[in-house]
This record gives sequence, structure tokens and C-alpha cells, in this order.
Amino acid sequence: MNHTGTMELSTEHLTLRRFDEDDAENMFYNWANNDEVTKYLTWQSYENVEQAENYLKNFIIANYEKKDFYSWAIELNEIEQPIGSISAVKIEDETDTVEIGYCIGKEFWHRGYMTEALTEVIRFFMEETGAGRVYARHDTNNPNSGKVMEKSGMEYEGTLRRSGRNNTGICDMAVYAKVKSAAVLEAEAEEEPEEITASVTKVAGADGKMRNVISDETMEYVGILAKLELSGEEAQAAKKDMEEMLDYIDQLDELDTSGIEPMSHVFPVNNVFREDVVANGDGSKDTLANAPCMKDGGFKVPKTIGE
Repeated sequence: MNHTGTMELSTEHLTLRRFDEDDAENMFYNWANNDEVTKYLTWQSYENVEQAENYLKNFIIANYEKKDFYSWAIELNEIEQPIGSISAVKIEDETDTVEIGYCIGKEFWHRGYMTEALTEVIRFFMEETGAGRVYARHDTNNPNSGKVMEKSGMEYEGTLRRSGRNNTGICDMAVYAKVKSAAVLEAEAEEEPEEITASVTKVAGADGKMRNVISDETMEYVGILAKLELSGEEAQAAKKDMEEMLDYIDQLDELDTSGIEPMSHVFPVNNVFREDVVANGDGSKDTLANAPCMKDGGFKVPKTIGE
């Protein structure tokens, strides 16, 4: 799998983003302090904001530097607050498999937000990281979670009896998964990455001089590298500017710089700037003789404002 780490994702109503320490209070009050929310989870409800702060700081934020760590705050755009979380609780690279876990505040149940978040995370893992199977499990006594999985495009695979433990004790776990078809997996295995090469050609201008011409494909590639979305007009303007820069570089290359001492170097070397040498005197008398007004051996500059 091509791991990317936790990247920001967007849906119609939500922003799935990395947690930060300032989210502790919203985490506590929006979902982590509610026994109904944690009933079928493996961790107890928090008793204070400090517990949320400790969890986010030491177990979430501290791991964001890992490429195979994925944990998102589910932020509701309408209120600009996290209302739940969704994460990869298990990753098996040898089989390109990811297990997803999630929870959301009771106030936000039955409004489609969890389905929206799970659908996007499934898409992310399958399209961005190359996962072939994304699955989730739920306590059979919590059928509403199964409905979320179904609406997100997962299919019921079966129930593993007495295979899980949560705050209710040992339980049966229903398994849902979305799996890439054999045809898709085969096509991805055979598909070679498209090679994008920079294409710059030279053509003779009206004056007979050679000019650089950049292909439209190259400009598209430059936009991808720079993460810019250029309109057709902007791309053409950027293309013209780049061609003119290349033409100017070609002109510089034509200059004969042999025998010219460099004035500076990229790397630290002895100072190559020439020392000033006075020759034929300073000529101050002759210079001051041309001054319209003198004072104390120097030019006197007339006032331009006021007296």
C-alpha cells in the first residue's frame, strides 16, 4: 500500500482533518463523556477534559508523523467543531487490508454524517493508498452501526461469534467490507504509471532567431507539481512567461565570460571583491569647482522645501 499519513478530506457537510490539542474540549463535550456513545466501544467515557487532552497529545498527535497512521477529527462545517472521530484501527499491508473504527456524538446520530465520513474514508483508502479491502465490525446488539456500513457501500460478510469485547462484555461481531473486484485489482496490477515528460522545443521566429516553445502537456505537469489549478488563460500567460525566461537564459549562455573573474561564489571562499585603489588623486578640487554652492569643503545642496 502507498501510505500517505492522515490527509485532510472534504465532503458536502464535513471536513475530516487531523486533531490538534485545542480539540480536547469539543471532544469531551461532543462525544467522549457520553456513556451511550461509548457503550459499544472499547474505552470508557472520559470524566474530564484533561483525559481528552492527554489522549490527543500522547496517542494521536504524537503519531501523526507516521505514514501508516490515520486518525481524523470529523468536523461539522456548519458549527466548525469536531463531532466525532474515524480512524484506521488495523492495517495489514501484506493483504492490502484496512479496518475502520468510528464514533460520533449522540446529538449528531441519524443525520447521515457518519455515513458521509465513512464513505469518504473508504474512497480514500481504495483510491489513494491502494487498499484492496476496507472493512469494519460492530456489536450485533448495535445494528444501527451496521446500517451505516451498508449505506457506505460495504457488504455484510458474516458474524464472528464471541470474537469481540467492549464495554458490554464479550460480544458477537458482524463484519462488513468493501472489496475491489478481481478485474479492478488485475487492471491496477498491469497498469503502468503514465510517464509525464517535460517537452520544450525550439522553433525559428520571424526574425530568424530560435525561440523556446513549451508544450501544453508540460504546463499541465507544472500545474500538478505546483498544486495549482490554472484556467486556460492563466496557463497560456504562464507558458508565455516561461518561454521568455528560457529565451533570456539562452541569450545569457551566448555571452563569452571566459577570463572574467567571478564576483561571488555559492560556497564560502576567499573574498574575491576587488579592493578600491586611488589613482591620479581624488580630484576633489576639480569636482568642487563645478559646484554651484560649497560649504566646509563639500557640496551645499539647496533646500527644496521651506526656507
